[in-house]
Amino acid sequence: MKKLLIATTAVVFALSAGAANACPKGQHMEGGTGAHHKGGKCVANVAPAAKPMAMSMPMAAKS
Repeated sequence: MKKLLIATTAVVFALSAGAANACPKGQHMEGGTGAHHKGGKCVANVAPAAKPMAMSMPMAAKS
C-alpha cells in the first residue's frame, strides 16, 4: 500500500509541475530557449498603439 501511495504522489507531482510554470492571465512568456521558452519570464500583454483615423473630406460636386 505504501508503494502505491508513493507512486501516486510521484505521478501527481510530475503532472502538476508543468502547470506551475504558466503565466497568469494577462501575461505571456517572453525570452528563453526552445519551443517552451525555458528560462523565459512572464511579461504583461500590451495592446498595439492605435493608428489615427484617416479623415476623409466629402467630394465637392463639380458644376
